[in-house]
Amino acid sequence: MEPPAGTRPYRSHKFPACTACRQRKIRCHFDQVAAQCTLCREKGWQCITASPGPSAQKRERASTSGPGERPAKRTTQSLGATEDGSPRVQVRQPSRQASVIGTPAEASAEIAQPLDHPSTESTVIVGPPAKDPGSGQKLIIQQLVGPFAGDLVDLYFEYAHPCFPILDEFAIRKHGAANVSSALWSYIITNAFSSWDQSPKLRKHPRPDPIYACNVAVAALQEDFNESSVSTILCSVLDMIGRPINSIVGNIINEGRTIALAHTFGMNRNPTHWGCSDHEKRLRTRTWWAVLITNRLSALAHGTPPTLTRGQYDVPLPTYATLLTPDKDTEYRRQGAEHFIQLCKLCEILGDIIHIATDLRRPFEARVPRELRKLECDLDEWEANLPSYFTKPLEEGKGPGACNLHFCFLSTKLMLARTALKVASDGQQPDNSSEHLRYRLSVLRSSAREIADFVCALKSQHLAEFWLPYTAHLLASSAMILLRCTVETTDTLARETCKQSLESLRKRLRSARDEDDWDLADIFLNQCDEPISRVIGKLDIPAACCFPLHLNPSEICYG
Repeated sequence: MEPPAGTRPYRSHKFPACTACRQRKIRCHFDQVAAQCTLCREKGWQCITASPGPSAQKRERASTSGPGERPAKRTTQSLGATEDGSPRVQVRQPSRQASVIGTPAEASAEIAQPLDHPSTESTVIVGPPAKDPGSGQKLIIQQLVGPFAGDLVDLYFEYAHPCFPILDEFAIRKHGAANVSSALWSYIITNAFSSWDQSPKLRKHPRPDPIYACNVAVAALQEDFNESSVSTILCSVLDMIGRPINSIVGNIINEGRTIALAHTFGMNRNPTHWGCSDHEKRLRTRTWWAVLITNRLSALAHGTPPTLTRGQYDVPLPTYATLLTPDKDTEYRRQGAEHFIQLCKLCEILGDIIHIATDLRRPFEARVPRELRKLECDLDEWEANLPSYFTKPLEEGKGPGACNLHFCFLSTKLMLARTALKVASDGQQPDNSSEHLRYRLSVLRSSAREIADFVCALKSQHLAEFWLPYTAHLLASSAMILLRCTVETTDTLARETCKQSLESLRKRLRSARDEDDWDLADIFLNQCDEPISRVIGKLDIPAACCFPLHLNPSEICYG
């Protein structure tokens, strides 16, 4: 049957186009009887059809294929041919962005498998080897620190790691810089800069610019997010707990990306009964709690609502077995691990407090005052159950990170006092009497003074210990609360006491910055020093002439 005139002629795909038609990029009308195409027959040329080479990009269709048969999809890229004529393919490990299909638990378990796990050995992915994200920045940092890279790694695991043990120290030391994620290695080096003077060897040499090194590491992290893996979450956590503190907005953005990535990898689920190795289970538990700590403290320091609630995760609290390196099970390391565990418990209480503080609905529900009283009891119980080496952070024999843990506790206590005052000022609450409001104001003032007095008591050796960078922002917010209490109170004795606390705090933080190079004092001195100095200088003028004596409790609230 002849095709209708003007329709596209049928051409079987069994016969590929000849060389002449290919060169002219025209349709090759092949005549099977004459064994020539129309063009070659008219020109008198020999109709030659080149056989597809080993590097051809299209599938070869066999002439014996029936209408119901379908050739398999090409899964490899031909890079030439071997001696027996078979195509040569390039086989490499799976990409770090490979997708996983299945239930969330199955996906999380599969992602958690190491690359040398048997389940990943048969995967064939074609293409050039994946670029190591952050390799260029890693080279810059290597040139920056020179021969001291190994000393800085030792310094990190000696001072920062015991109090925040989220990395696998054994694996990092075993594989070395060449086989560790470039971004992760860069952050280990930069986070050790804050302990530079703790090393007898390094303190003899000038310290590289920590701000420049931090910016280089941040660039490596941005590249690492494009090829995300579990190590990307660890890098982002190290970025948020590292110093110096450069960008609040950048930290908040990184925190949001980190939480989204952690949920994508199923880090929020309990891996206890999964089929992955014990090593992977420990890694996932440590990583999740590090993400939760940074989320809660960031919300407290920056005034942003927390994005994690208790109902969104079921990961058990870490234990010594989860946190400790097998060959580093010393008393010092156990106390550092206890610091991390207690910080996890404290941040769970803090999350419940902030959840109430960020609630914009008015009036508060009747259950809220009861919840606050329960949180007060939970916080008292947390303090009562602390090990003895954390109860007196300023004395000898305390555990590593004791000062940081105590400061986080005082900041949580202040947040609870602010929230209780906010709830008590709600006109619909049954206990909103003026006497109850005065009581809540006195508790708030006492909590702010307690922070100021604790910071004033710190010595140089305390400032050199492990501190989370959120301390800088919490110092500023507590000082401003204390300043408002100083200005707006009608109690002369209370005003004078708060004034003395503020003056002592300013003096101590100036000394910490100038003599001890404590960078966590910078934000307080840049934001609060001048306002406090100006206001305190006018306190000798009668208060009625300069300041309102009525304190609006709703203004001393979260954010």
